[in-house]
Amino acid sequence: MADLDPHTLRVAASLVRGRLATIKLDPRMDGLQRLGAHRTLTQLAIDLEVSADHVGPPSSRRKA
Repeated sequence: MADLDPHTLRVAASLVRGRLATIKLDPRMDGLQRLGAHRTLTQLAIDLEVSADHVGPPSSRRKA
């Protein structure tokens, strides 16, 4: 298996955070389900970012 790529981990964390923004609008989930999903996905995003920081330095490219 290839080494982990910090950029890929950061992109995954960004995708998870994007899903967090839409989860509160999901009519199929009640409040407790949304709260549980929010906590779990928030922790996943944090874990991905910490792993990216551990694997390699942050990208030197900045968004315009």
